Amino acid sequence: MLGLDNYLEIITKRLAPYYDIYRDQTVMGEKLDLMARFKMRNEKYFLLKQIKLFAYENHEIVLVRGEEQVTADRVKQFCTYLKQAAGELVRPSDEHMSSVITGVLVATSGVTPEGQRIIEDFSYSKNFRLLLQGWCEVRLVAVDLTDHNVYTNKAGRALQEAYCIFQGKEAQGETYRASIGSTII
Repeated sequence: MLGLDNYLEIITKRLAPYYDIYRDQTVMGEKLDLMARFKMRNEKYFLLKQIKLFAYENHEIVLVRGEEQVTADRVKQFCTYLKQAAGELVRPSDEHMSSVITGVLVATSGVTPEGQRIIEDFSYSKNFRLLLQGWCEVRLVAVDLTDHNVYTNKAGRALQEAYCIFQGKEAQGETYRASIGSTII
């Protein structure tokens, strides 16, 4: 069976080329096993770089926490935490286009059916100044290390492959390329 530390190493290897990785962080009073930040900035300019026509930024923040078992209560608490994180960690501005907060719960002893239902039903997004300063979306992912399943909300379905556990080539040290949002890992 794959342990939490081994899984965190796999995820770190997948995210490291594109994200700034921080291990064992405390974010807003909660201890996280892994935090990753991604920022992409695009600009269009006219003749000189000093004459900008427009610029926009896209951000993604990944918050990973290991749990023994993912229960309904733990999922509810983590959902509340992610909503607060969306308010605290996202900095809207005229150049902000989007931010995605991805919360990942890694279960070493399984995910309860009630927890799975809450994960799949969870939805949260926030617009800033009628979208003039962008928007924020929260993705929720739960990884069950015992039966190798990945559960996500609707916004996180595209991430299922990126956070799944592979036993084949990746277990032998080869890399795997999967899509996370607009980045390839």
